[in-house]
Amino acid sequence: MKTQQRSLYYLLLVVGAILLFAHLGKLYVDIMEARNFVSAREMADEGHWIFTTMNGLPRYEKPPLPTWLSAWMGEIFSFRNIGALRFPAALSTFLLVIYFYKIVNFLSSNTRLAFISSMVLVTNFLVIYVGRRANWDIYSYSFMVIGIYYFILALKDIKTIPNYLFAGVLFGFSVLSKGPTGPYVLLIPLYIGYVIVFGWPKWKEIRGIILCAIVTILVGFSWYIYIYTADPDTFLAIMEKEATARGNRDVKPFTRYLSFPVQTGVWILYSVIGLIFPMIKKRTDQPKIYMLFFYWTLFSLILLSLIPSKKERYLFPMMVPLAATTGYYLYYLFQSIELKRWELNLNKTIFTVLAVVAFAIAAGVYFLPLESISIYTVLFSISALMASVGLLYFIYKKRSFEKAFYSVVFLMAATGLFGIPVLDKMLSNNQNFKSLTLIKDQIQKEGTKLYSYSEYSPEVWFRYLDIMPEIKTEDPKTFPKEKVFYVAMNTNQPEFIKNLEKLGWKLTYVDTFDDNEEGTKSKNYSERKIHYVYRVMQ
Repeated sequence: MKTQQRSLYYLLLVVGAILLFAHLGKLYVDIMEARNFVSAREMADEGHWIFTTMNGLPRYEKPPLPTWLSAWMGEIFSFRNIGALRFPAALSTFLLVIYFYKIVNFLSSNTRLAFISSMVLVTNFLVIYVGRRANWDIYSYSFMVIGIYYFILALKDIKTIPNYLFAGVLFGFSVLSKGPTGPYVLLIPLYIGYVIVFGWPKWKEIRGIILCAIVTILVGFSWYIYIYTADPDTFLAIMEKEATARGNRDVKPFTRYLSFPVQTGVWILYSVIGLIFPMIKKRTDQPKIYMLFFYWTLFSLILLSLIPSKKERYLFPMMVPLAATTGYYLYYLFQSIELKRWELNLNKTIFTVLAVVAFAIAAGVYFLPLESISIYTVLFSISALMASVGLLYFIYKKRSFEKAFYSVVFLMAATGLFGIPVLDKMLSNNQNFKSLTLIKDQIQKEGTKLYSYSEYSPEVWFRYLDIMPEIKTEDPKTFPKEKVFYVAMNTNQPEFIKNLEKLGWKLTYVDTFDDNEEGTKSKNYSERKIHYVYRVMQ
């Protein structure tokens, strides 16, 4: 029995490693990552380890812990190595999955349930997408989930004080990663569920929680306090701007997140079934533990919905307890010898749909443009076809939903190994791609510098690997002191050009550079990544 349990755990580690670490350098850097990477490079190059900057300007919107990790990786492996820069984020997600397994296993004393739930989590679409990207979110969530494990141990009277202290440090690291987001969307919903299921805490627990909170505040808000003390005007201005943006940017109605099952990917229908509270509660011999994960999921959804600014990736915290509620139903399904006809047919239908999707992938990849076809395309197609055949075989011939589940896991692992390179080639389809970095050698040979005007392009700043100081017409201090320099802008600015000419500068158009990886027909094509470059001289 123990050998089987170890085998399942090792399988979880292998699948997790494939989905989170394979081809980390593939897929272009998005704007969230770019902000982190630009700040990380300036930390290393300019020594801005505490007073963080982005393109030479203060960047206090986000705490520095994730950026420190990227900076260290950049110093070791270079800031051109995207896989290395992303590695700390992928490792954070990997640890999150491991500690989620430990949480479920500890609470349920059921390693098989913990395995199923954790496998659902690591094969969740949103977890894979966010977990491989070096943004601030994943660090916040990872530290929080690891801390929750030790927090739960403390609540259960296991090494109470040390575990409360350790949990407080980890919660503090979560705050140092993305402010109070982690406690708000993970810890508070969990504790509300814990109180509902197990009752109000006793005085001993309250003292431990207070100790944990004090440590969290001391660790988590240390950077904020230091920055506020040293540079209060800039800090307050940035915080006010950030608060305004959060209240006005990407504002969606309260009901926007009701589509959350879509984010689970292949587990979309099972994630809904796992939340049918009366049914699952009756079908488990651990109703209280299931209820804890149910309430954790529910209150996470409610608290997330209260925030005006809504994006799909913000749903990540909800995916954690949702994996456990989904796992409870799948565990019941795999254990059941006889199912009612409607339930048998429902599950057959779900896995049949997944088999059809796998077959569609196997055939569909060959409809890609010829230049996108590679050895990875063929291997991905073969793997998807094997998964499709396996699903149908295990459903209708062997009548084993558990083995069908492993076929889905195989499909997801194959996506990590072979699908990501295929997707990378599909997305890098801009025929007019011409990076701004092409002009960097010429500028350096001339001993001049590239400035920017009225532009915001973190992805291009990251690729350029140098600060592009911003010129502001209303601030003479920002004007270059050099007699010859270059200036880049997102759109041609006739008024700016005229103003420079009036001041006696001569402008010569150099070229237009398009750093968009995707073509013009893509919704991700952005004017932010297009730069018009002029050479300016007196």
